[in-house]
Amino acid sequence: MVWIRGILSDEYGVAPAAIEYWTGGEEQPGREEKIALDLPPEFKVRRIGANQTLSQMLADGELDGLYTARTPSTFVSRPKDVRRLFENYAEVERAYYSKTRIFPIMHTVVVRRDVYRAHPWVAQSLYKAFVESQRLVYEDFKETAALKAMLPWLTAYVEELGRNMGPDWWPYGFEPNRYVMETFLRYHHEQGLSKRRLRPEELFAPETMAAYKI
Repeated sequence: MVWIRGILSDEYGVAPAAIEYWTGGEEQPGREEKIALDLPPEFKVRRIGANQTLSQMLADGELDGLYTARTPSTFVSRPKDVRRLFENYAEVERAYYSKTRIFPIMHTVVVRRDVYRAHPWVAQSLYKAFVESQRLVYEDFKETAALKAMLPWLTAYVEELGRNMGPDWWPYGFEPNRYVMETFLRYHHEQGLSKRRLRPEELFAPETMAAYKI
């Protein structure tokens, strides 16, 4: 959600602290936050009622908008009441990428600190394993005799991705992602989630900053 708030701020002038946030279960009432939030006082965050769900509140007009990892059920069950903010979302997302060259990073891979301290080589080995895994996935997308996903025009879509985003549309490694990480960390700080603006170098084991061939 850091990305969504940051993009709304940068591209549409919606300041993160200008919104009143409501948290709770999307489809199940009574869902609690797993991690307590320690936000600056200008951020207004409230809990929904014990018997309420975000999906239902959105459809009933009690919420103006919802961003979540999953499509709310009322998007399907009540299509007249719930719709996308951007109906032409693919076009909007392509325009954003063309303007910023940012393909938002959404996941992280971590190593327990005690494991890393005992075996510092594990960081680089884990990184190399993921790079090799990615290479195999890219090769699979090139295979046309037996498609890896049964989607019509999958090959055409992969070719379009290559034309618009290059052959490595989700690059691994530190330097290719420095600007994306700097943008994310700026958003993170602006949204009160970090006490200071972190530098990308602070997030990674030094062994993963560069790779060498002998």
